[in-house]
Amino acid sequence: MKQTERSSSLRARAKPPWGRYAGDSALAIAGVSLITAVIAVAHLYPIIPTIAFAYLLLVLTLASTRGLYAAVLTSLLAFLCFDFFFFPPPYTFLVTKAEDLFTLVVFLTTAIITGQLALALRRRAEQASSRERELRLLYEQAQELVSLQERQRLARELHDSVSQVLYGIGLGAHTAREALQVEGDSEQAVESIDYVLTLAEAGLAEMRALIFELRPESLEIEGLVAALTRQVAVLRTRYKLTVEADLGEEPHLPIEMKQALYRVVQEALHNIVKHARASVVALRLAGDANEIVLEVSDNGRGFDPAGPFPGHLGLRSMRERVTKLGGSLAIESVPGQGTHIDVRMPIAQESQ
Repeated sequence: MKQTERSSSLRARAKPPWGRYAGDSALAIAGVSLITAVIAVAHLYPIIPTIAFAYLLLVLTLASTRGLYAAVLTSLLAFLCFDFFFFPPPYTFLVTKAEDLFTLVVFLTTAIITGQLALALRRRAEQASSRERELRLLYEQAQELVSLQERQRLARELHDSVSQVLYGIGLGAHTAREALQVEGDSEQAVESIDYVLTLAEAGLAEMRALIFELRPESLEIEGLVAALTRQVAVLRTRYKLTVEADLGEEPHLPIEMKQALYRVVQEALHNIVKHARASVVALRLAGDANEIVLEVSDNGRGFDPAGPFPGHLGLRSMRERVTKLGGSLAIESVPGQGTHIDVRMPIAQESQ
């Protein structure tokens, strides 16, 4: 797209600008003729000695709108017409006074300066327009990249969770069928069926969580507590973690604050599953009229918050989300003693 725009602009520049020169010439001739006719018919000169500045206005106008060529041509035509029709002796091109030459110099100087300024302004406007197009293109590319990354993330989530769950369901069902048909072992069949049911519940919880993420309006419609409950269900069914959830009632918060809290919990739980090797997770959401408090704890292996670690980018993103809304995020962790994340956000009175 960018190369196409550049090639079209190069082709436009390569074309001879005879049409533009002809149009500028016509405008200059028409404008000078009109002003000369008005001065002659109304007998404005020498009644108004400064009437020649009417040409100067035309020079300024064409210099700012059409460019240097039109302004210089207008200056020359204005000087010739004024000298021919009005300066004594009339109907001649004799220059008898220094004022005549001074008028010509003023017209040409004004034309050149104004034309150059207008040209510089047009070039800057073109550069600004070109940069705007480039920024728009970069923005579109960034959006496409974010969309691609999100699709890739969801594909990984589906591969790591739902596809494995479906494979396990199929394997468990096959084992149950063999136990019933070949061996006649009903106890083994019941165990396989229970295994299938457990995997089905885990897959259902995982799919609900993924579908919730694909529908941004769900957080506003169903609420933050419902979204966090789905995340808790995934931890319990898929990862077999003991989760102590104290979520309370749905808080009355702006949607931006709910989204931030949900993403913080999502990132914290992801780090617990991926890095902490924890068996117990505690999630608490509470608040009053002035503040909302979110706490996420685990009994995992912990880490040093001041040092480098695999989840560093995720924690930085969490902190940025919270501070952007005027809140604070504190991380307490010691290697071998688990991690505690405390998030506090002020509640504005208008959000009540």
